[in-house]
Amino acid sequence: MKDKNLPPTLQMGMRSSINVSSEVLRALLETPALHALLDSFSEALIVTDDEGRVRFLNLAAERINQLSKQQAVGLSDTEFYQRSALNYDDLIAALSRGGNSALTRSREGRVLLSITHAVPTGAYEKPFRILTQKDFTASQSQRREPQGNRPVAPQGLRDPQDSALHLSPQLSSIADTGVRAFRRRARLLLLGEPGVGKTAIARHIHRAAGWGDRPFIHVNCGSIPESLFESEMFGYERGAFTGALQGGKQGYIEAASGGTLFLDEIGEIPLHVQAKLLKFLEDSTIQSVGSPLSKTVQVQVIAATNKDLRHLVSMGEFRADLYYRLAVLPVEIPPLRQHRDDLPFLIDILLSRINGDREPSLSLSAGCRQRLMSYDFPGNIRELVNIFERLAVLADDEAQEHHLPCELLEPVRSREDLNPSTAGEAPEDSTERNLKLQVQHFERQVILKAVHLCGSKRKAAQHLGIDIGTLIRKLQRD
Repeated sequence: MKDKNLPPTLQMGMRSSINVSSEVLRALLETPALHALLDSFSEALIVTDDEGRVRFLNLAAERINQLSKQQAVGLSDTEFYQRSALNYDDLIAALSRGGNSALTRSREGRVLLSITHAVPTGAYEKPFRILTQKDFTASQSQRREPQGNRPVAPQGLRDPQDSALHLSPQLSSIADTGVRAFRRRARLLLLGEPGVGKTAIARHIHRAAGWGDRPFIHVNCGSIPESLFESEMFGYERGAFTGALQGGKQGYIEAASGGTLFLDEIGEIPLHVQAKLLKFLEDSTIQSVGSPLSKTVQVQVIAATNKDLRHLVSMGEFRADLYYRLAVLPVEIPPLRQHRDDLPFLIDILLSRINGDREPSLSLSAGCRQRLMSYDFPGNIRELVNIFERLAVLADDEAQEHHLPCELLEPVRSREDLNPSTAGEAPEDSTERNLKLQVQHFERQVILKAVHLCGSKRKAAQHLGIDIGTLIRKLQRD
């Protein structure tokens, strides 16, 4: 079946049953003639190899993603998604679910249909992939009847990072304080439990301050191996170390030049690298690995963590001078259980997002909604989003209680049950089984909190005085 989203030349190639070795494909992608051919296509084309690294992108892809070939070639697909001017969050989520397409959006408001295609290779080789990007806004507006003089916007095409999707009324109020500080060039430190929406708030601040057309580079400091942290953050020159790319590589800081550098999980930065980051924060200069020269890079820094940095400072695991450079304005983001009045808003927004591209539309039964409204959400907004992804898969047209995760099926506590004035009254369903469930739930919350504070399950087990096997069993228990 012909794929209408691919250029004609590639359609023919994708229909072929002939497998080509990875070695041949690499050699082919180095030929100037193929570069010239692919650069002539109006569709954006990005080719990644069997290791998931960008091998080529054509001129259309350079324009849309605002990355040159020199900047993009050699990046992993994850790095490419982070540095691009497009928002790839929905595509990444689709790929993790086994899909191959999603809508992405540019800073200028263009909506693009992004589809990945595997290139047939040898039986024991991982495939090369081609990511095609086609302007979806124009094609959709041509298919719809206009209202007055304006085309109807496609339903369900909202930017997944739109603040209206993630930020409830209380979080929006908190973010507004951050926007005022950001405009005055003050550094922000976002504090809160995992899943409370720190990334969404950072993006909201960046855009609400009028920086939507500038780079926003999200760096998860906890996901970078310690041995690679310096080269990933500051970049490196050609020949800096064995395995370095021939043309060197730009670091995250330089990629954010003129925009925002969002340092997520800042408490995970290795101690020996913190001095170099501190120097950058003091004088805005960086020195790539293997280079004798320094360069000036102007960026606005937002940091975030779920750890107690003051405690890490007292333990000697985080530099005090770096902490005070980052925490010009600490912003505490409350867990979802502390702003439960926002739950109806968040539930309606998530339902609307799911129903934008779902047939039939999903609704919630009264019992399902009551369970959601009565749950404490230890995983915060991220857990709420995951629950709705689950409901979208398991339910047909109406989500029932049995579609929810088991931890939501514990006895529902009413507001009166939570009122201290009624603490002495025994609930009608206070059976031995319910007591056991409540004890297990309490244990789980204590363990999760210890893991968050200690930074690992092993350290949390030591802190709680139990062995690691017991801790893992308690976390995995239904």
